[in-house]
Amino acid sequence: MSNPVLARAAFANAGTTPAEGRMTLAGAVTKTGALMVLCAIAAAGIWVTSTSLGPSMPVAIMVAALLGFAIAMATVFVPRWAPVTAPLYAIVEGVLLGGITLLINANPRYRGLPVTALGLTMLSGVTMLALYVTRIVRVTQRFRAIVMGAIIAIAAYYLIAIVLGLFGVRAPLLQDSGWASIAFSLLVVGIASLSFLLDFDMIEQAVNRGSPQYLEWYGAFGVLVTFIWLYLEVLRLLLKISGRRR
Repeated sequence: MSNPVLARAAFANAGTTPAEGRMTLAGAVTKTGALMVLCAIAAAGIWVTSTSLGPSMPVAIMVAALLGFAIAMATVFVPRWAPVTAPLYAIVEGVLLGGITLLINANPRYRGLPVTALGLTMLSGVTMLALYVTRIVRVTQRFRAIVMGAIIAIAAYYLIAIVLGLFGVRAPLLQDSGWASIAFSLLVVGIASLSFLLDFDMIEQAVNRGSPQYLEWYGAFGVLVTFIWLYLEVLRLLLKISGRRR
C-alpha cells in the first residue's frame, strides 16, 4: 500500500470483462477532482451550519470519523464498490475536516492555522505531481519499499499511542510540543508527501495494464486519503510549533 488504501493487489488482481470499459488517466484525474470538490463542499457546509450544531459539534466529528473509517474499509476490501463508496467517503471526510478546522479556528491562539495547513498540503501535492510527471523523482522498487515501510511503522506507532491513551498514558511524540515531537511530525509530513508519488505510480501502472474503469474511482479515493492524511499531519505540526511559541 502506498497509503492505508492503495493496496497494490487491488490494482494488480483486477481484470476487465468484455462489458467493462478500461481505466484511463484522464478518468482518474477527473474523479480525483470530483472527490476533492465533494469534500470541500461538505466541509463548507459544516461551517455554514456550525451555529445550529453548537455543542453537538464534537459528536458530529466523532460520528464522521467512525463512519469514514467504515466506508474506507469497505472500499479497500471491495474496490468494485468505489464508484459509490468513494463519493460517500469524500462527503463524510469533508464533515470531519470541516468540524476539526472549525474548532481549531475558533481558538484565537490558532486562528488561521487550518488555512495555512490547507495551502501547504495543496502545495505539497502539486509539487509531488510535478516531480513525478517530469521524472525528477522515479518510483523504483526500493523507493516503494522504503516509503511503505515508513508508513507501516508510523501506523504502528499511532496504534500503540491509541491503545496507551485508553489507559491514560500520553504519547509524547504525538501530543507534546518539544523539539523531538516537532521532528517526528516533520518526518511524518515528509512520508505523507512522498506517498503521493506512490499513489500516482499505482494509478499509472493500473492504466497501463488496462485495469477496469471502476478503479478510476478507487485510485481517486486513494489520492484523497493521502491528501487528508497530509493535511491533518501538517495541521498537527503547525499546532505544535504554535504551542511552542506561546
